Amino acid sequence: MVTPVVDYALTRAEIDPDRLVLLGYSLGGYLTARAAAHEHRLAALTLDDGLYNYYDAHTQAMPPFLREWVETGQDDLANPVASLLMKGSTQLRWALRNGVWAFGATSVADYIRRTADYTLDGAAQLIDCPTLILDAENDQFFHGRPQRVQAALTCPHTLITLPETEGAGEHCHMGAMSRFHQITFDWLDTTPTPATQPTS
Repeated sequence: MVTPVVDYALTRAEIDPDRLVLLGYSLGGYLTARAAAHEHRLAALTLDDGLYNYYDAHTQAMPPFLREWVETGQDDLANPVASLLMKGSTQLRWALRNGVWAFGATSVADYIRRTADYTLDGAAQLIDCPTLILDAENDQFFHGRPQRVQAALTCPHTLITLPETEGAGEHCHMGAMSRFHQITFDWLDTTPTPATQPTS
C-alpha cells in the first residue's frame, strides 16, 4: 500500500506535499496505477510501462491450446509445454521462473492463473492525477499494453512511445535510461499541479 508511505512523506519538512509523484516500472506500472486509484494526494503518476491487465499480457502471447490448458487447470499438459518453451528462450525462462518465485506459485500454470486479479478493471477511472504513460517500441513483455491504459484513463494523461532508434525500444527502456529520465523529468517539470485534497 502506498498510503502509509504518503502519510510518512507528509511528516517530512523537506518534502513538498503538493508535488508528490509516484513512479512504477515493469509490473510496477500496474501496481502504482492501482495504488493511485485509491491514493488521491499525488500530484502526478508515471507508469513505465503502462500495464492494464497482467494476466492478458501472459495468455495473449500463448498458443490457444496452451492458454486453454492453463485456464482449465490441465497443468499436467500445460507445464511440460511451458518447460519446452522456456528451454528455447532465456528471456521466457527468466520471466516465468521469476514469476513463480515472486508469486509463491507451485508451477508456471499456477503462476499465470494467479495473475488474473492484476487488472485495472474498475480502477483506472479512479485515478485523478496527471499521468505519464510510457511505452517502448519493441517491448517484448507489454507490447500494446500502454495503449490500453491510455484508453481507460479519464484523468489528464500523456502517452509517449520511446523508439528503438534512440536505443529506448526495449522493455522499460533498458539501455537508454538517460533518455527515459529526460522524458520523465521534462514532463514532471511542466505537468504536475497540486494534488486535489479529498473532501469530507
